[in-house]
Amino acid sequence: MVVRRPRHRRKQRRGSSTKDEPFLFLTFKVGCCILSAGWLVTHVALLVSFPKSRWPGHSPHSIVSPIAKRAGEEASVHAPNNATQFPAFRLNPATAKYDAFGIRDELAKSKRNFNSDGLDEFYEEISRLKREFASRYGGVNAARYLLHSGVKTFDPSEDGRAGHAFDAYDLHNIPSGLKHTAYRLFGARVQGRPFKVAFGGYSVTVGRGNYFHQSYPFVMQKLLEAPMKLLDIELNVRNAAIGGVPSFPYGWCLDNFLGEDADVISWDYSMNEAGGVADGLEAYIRQGLSMKRRPMLIVKDTTRSIAQERYDLLQRYVDVGALNDPVVLGIEDAIGPFLGLKEDVLPKGFQQWNVWGAPKGAPGQTSHHPGVKEHELYGWLLAMHFIAVLEFVAFIVEKGKRDNIDLHAVIEEFDTSEEDMLPPPVHGEKIAPAELRSLFYGYDATSTTSSDDMHWKMNQVHCRTTYDPILLSNSLRDVVVSGTTGEDLDIMLPRGAQLYNKGWVLDLGESEKTAKKKLERYGGLGYVDSKKAYYGIKSSGPLELFLPCLGRDDILEKMQQRSEASSASECFKNLVVCEVNEKHTGQECDLNKDLTFVAGGAESRNVQPVNATGASYWGRSICIRVGIPAESVLSNQKGEDGNVKVGLSLTISVSSNILLRSGPCGVSHVIWEQSHPP
Repeated sequence: MVVRRPRHRRKQRRGSSTKDEPFLFLTFKVGCCILSAGWLVTHVALLVSFPKSRWPGHSPHSIVSPIAKRAGEEASVHAPNNATQFPAFRLNPATAKYDAFGIRDELAKSKRNFNSDGLDEFYEEISRLKREFASRYGGVNAARYLLHSGVKTFDPSEDGRAGHAFDAYDLHNIPSGLKHTAYRLFGARVQGRPFKVAFGGYSVTVGRGNYFHQSYPFVMQKLLEAPMKLLDIELNVRNAAIGGVPSFPYGWCLDNFLGEDADVISWDYSMNEAGGVADGLEAYIRQGLSMKRRPMLIVKDTTRSIAQERYDLLQRYVDVGALNDPVVLGIEDAIGPFLGLKEDVLPKGFQQWNVWGAPKGAPGQTSHHPGVKEHELYGWLLAMHFIAVLEFVAFIVEKGKRDNIDLHAVIEEFDTSEEDMLPPPVHGEKIAPAELRSLFYGYDATSTTSSDDMHWKMNQVHCRTTYDPILLSNSLRDVVVSGTTGEDLDIMLPRGAQLYNKGWVLDLGESEKTAKKKLERYGGLGYVDSKKAYYGIKSSGPLELFLPCLGRDDILEKMQQRSEASSASECFKNLVVCEVNEKHTGQECDLNKDLTFVAGGAESRNVQPVNATGASYWGRSICIRVGIPAESVLSNQKGEDGNVKVGLSLTISVSSNILLRSGPCGVSHVIWEQSHPP
């Protein structure tokens, strides 16, 4: 049966007397509707997002900056009507009291007729630098805003030590961190030694895209050398950053790269270890606190909103007294009000912001690397932070002369170099293998009678590496016994299979050598960092090392007094071997699978990749833990100086048929953690 659709609807349409509108008229109506809807949505959005400070009834131009919202009115911006008006900033009076521009007036209230004879030239130089800083960045108000927003300091809620020697001078309100840094500087002056500032980090700190001397550590050095010299303090700045390196294994090698006697150290978290994770930072802090002078820490980082966990960690370490004077250097929020201005309104320090210092086309001129003006701003901010500290050092000098104070005793009050205790770590539960937690964070040294929160310690950690720049007597080459070849050849020359068949070869990886060749076209730009390694294939044979047990003469005496061998565990707790951090295709050597390790005469059957924040590159673990077998023993070796050393022999061999063209096995770091004495 066929069902027919009713026809009256069609007839009704055809019978309609309404004619179709002309196409142009219809287009006009639709366009008007769209424009009206767009106008309405735009004005509603503007009404919702428009700052209350700009609504009728409110005073204009009082927009609070992101920094102010986070830091309790630390600073605020009087916003211009458009990009042609320069902003004004409302500063936090408490912070302004003790910045580079305000501290001299505060100290003057306590001088009580101090004699400044001999320091006039110092004060003139400091004043000149402050004038130049203000001139470069839009005047005193704008310069102070940049300083307050770009350098974050930390003070404990209660400070029981700082300022004891100066209570009579009403200086208890001076920030604790500033006083501690001042005593570091004054300690160098009293002891007649250089004040050493050593910067670690990766390509940003190196200065990629610019000349090496234009990197911000050297900008800071250039600004501070003269005023420090006028206070009889020699400034020594070292930029030991290496392009593309994670914070570990670098963090285990701070003595190698930064120097065991550094007064200030740093690391850059502004690009790597994204998301604000604090695991790597805490491990780096604890390695730094095990250095000779428990140095001040500079953390280059991103905004607090992104890196809140790291900011909180620093505050915790300050509150428990482990860190005394850390600072965070970060300009993302600080520069916002400036970079939106038109070029003719910009202060000269922000003009040509994206221009590079090196010739156009030089390696590293990419969006994630700062231009030369950004490096200059970093350097100026750090310099101005230290200038406030130098003002306080000058005050100490004047006070000592006037009151005939034993300043050596004052320095001892603030000397923390003999302290070695740490708080329990916040992180570390995710470290794998778990045996490595002590290598990253230390061990619990709680005694049965101790009730102090500071009851953790770091074991001695030693590193030998092929990377540059390192200090003398810290090279992996120093612990090589045999098995290498071609070490004295020009590192840029090619190494063929014939050389690899003779032994492990000191070489650069393919990507690193390509990068070096590009740099050579521009004269090298002054860079000193290099990621060399010993590379080997199966036919290279064994690489034999001897790792000394340092500071344990008691073990050597025992070995000489008894006939039986001493277990390696008496001195060695953990052993880690690392490769160069470079991109891999998956065909290259895998340290975890393609190498054989013999430690103290016994082959290790327990080789595992190190899984920890800061110890990987492009998702690949670059270090392995080599388990030390229970049957491993210590041995003796006579050094070049004629002295007998006790240590652990380590033999590394390629066990798989790794080919040179697919990517040889590389060893760039050997790290060992020593057991703490009983």
